[in-house]
Amino acid sequence: MLEKASRIVPLGAGIIMNPNAMGVLERNGLADALRANAWPYLARDTRDRHGRLLARRDYRPLYEAGKLARGALVHRAHLHDVLFGSVQGMVRFSSSVKKIDLSSDKARVTTDSGETFEADLLVGADGIHSTVRRHLFGEVAPVYMGYRSHRMVVDNVAGVEDFTELLGRGQRIGLVPIAPGRVYIWTTFNSPRAPAPELRSADEFRALFAQFTDPRVVKLFAQLRSPDEIITTEVEELGLERWGEGGTVLLGDSVHAMTPNIGQGAGMAMEDAAVLADELASSSSVDLALKGYVQRRKARVATIVRVSREVGTEGQMSGIIGCWLRDRRVLRAGRDKAKMLADLERLLAFR
Repeated sequence: MLEKASRIVPLGAGIIMNPNAMGVLERNGLADALRANAWPYLARDTRDRHGRLLARRDYRPLYEAGKLARGALVHRAHLHDVLFGSVQGMVRFSSSVKKIDLSSDKARVTTDSGETFEADLLVGADGIHSTVRRHLFGEVAPVYMGYRSHRMVVDNVAGVEDFTELLGRGQRIGLVPIAPGRVYIWTTFNSPRAPAPELRSADEFRALFAQFTDPRVVKLFAQLRSPDEIITTEVEELGLERWGEGGTVLLGDSVHAMTPNIGQGAGMAMEDAAVLADELASSSSVDLALKGYVQRRKARVATIVRVSREVGTEGQMSGIIGCWLRDRRVLRAGRDKAKMLADLERLLAFR
């Protein structure tokens, strides 16, 4: 495993480990270690910008029936620690890929330091700005979706107990407890691609989301002292028709980066890895394994990408009438508990 960073350092904010992602970790014996320092994902509330409840998705009936693995809400750094702990001794740090040579049955990688590695298969799991993808297919620019996101982790002074999403006009806020006393906050906000907005103060950030009057949001945002506490990213998509070339294959964001609206970026990458491992273990050749992997994954990934995009399109509505109608739709849908549970199972079960 080649890693361009010199070491593992705590990065990011929170991450939503949906049941399908946790199912993959359960298969690999890592779920208990992750859950030891995470918050249980039992339910998800959707509210309007003033805090009025529109819908509640309770996952517990599906957990108790054994239909879904139990989800977890966690700091991204803890997820990295758990994953790294399972592959210690297999990771070469400070190893940036400089060159990739493909033959009919081998892949050869040369790093910046001059080291050369040869294998039957090279897997590019290196994110939306994938070096491996660039070597295979040239530059592929992600598509900006018209909105940006903030992320931060603060003390849970508001006592948030369940994942809560608040819908505003052209903006959303997510409150995600990730450990006792800590909450991960994300936002989305409509924004032109250029110029990129610059937060000059915590007060400016609070003013940006002044439409949200829920007391929990006000209390949590009051803690912020500096914009340095806030991570800002562009919401983008990227998709390729070809997932590999010769003895090289891509997975996760390197081949199908999606919007974060349903928390499935990590889940899709983990599903990819599990299916690829399964195909390699059961196929008579690498070529057949890669064909099986792509065949099993493409339709599933396409569905999740589409659903996530649609959730974002509806969530980022900004017109008064459109937002009112959206909130009414969410309210009505939330009353049909049986359909809600069936939809969750279909979306979040990984078999």
